[in-house]
Order: sequence, then C-alpha cells, then structure tokens
Amino acid sequence: MNWNLPTIAGIQRIAAILTAVIAALMLALVSERAAISSAMGGALMLANLYLLVIIGKAIIGMASSGGGAVTIGALIAPFKLLFFMLVVYLILTRVQVDIFGFMAGVLTQFAAIFIETGRVSMRGSATPVEEVKA
Repeated sequence: MNWNLPTIAGIQRIAAILTAVIAALMLALVSERAAISSAMGGALMLANLYLLVIIGKAIIGMASSGGGAVTIGALIAPFKLLFFMLVVYLILTRVQVDIFGFMAGVLTQFAAIFIETGRVSMRGSATPVEEVKA
C-alpha cells in the first residue's frame, strides 16, 4: 500500500516559510509592530509543532511500557494545550502586540497544514500506482 501522508517536518518547513513571508508583508504593508507580532505568532506555532513531535513520542513510549505511565501519557497532551493557552494569554496581556499580526502568524500553521496536505496528495495522484498481479 502506498501511503502519501503529510509529515510534521514538511508542515514545519512550510509554516516557517509562510511566517517569514507574512512578516515581510506586514513590514512592507502595515507596520513594524505587526511584522514582529506575526513573527511571534508563527514562532509560537512552530514551537507547538516541535513539542507535538516530542510529546507524541513520549506518549507512545509510555503507552508501550504500560502500567500507570499510560495515564500520565494521556495527560501530557492536554497540559501542552494549557501551556500554550497560558503563553498566548501572557503574550496578549503583557506584550504590546498587534492582535491582527499575531493572528496572521498563528494562522500560518493551519495554512501550512492545508498546503502540505494538498502538495502531498497532488504528488501522490501523479505517482503511478503499481498494479497488483493476481
């Protein structure tokens, strides 16, 4: 079976490119504060993807060991979400960010997911599938 799935590394690569492009556009068209804010939002999403990989590996490792570690593994993902909610709250309340620039930076992760998924699916449809000989 030929699985054509997007990878976290591919999504991170596209998210980094989109973050740089959005920040440059914000700098050129809006303001320096909006550009810095969008870069902060994009960097936060890149950190989110990076931690997702680490936490995913930890959950799989804990699940394979069994016992009480399975419960801890099941709690790691919600705590990561709470951590990022706290970070976003602190950024929005303590740092003078442009909210629309920050949101544009955060949305680069979602755009990167759609772009990488589309890219992989188009590449997969262009790849000839080997016929199964009966």
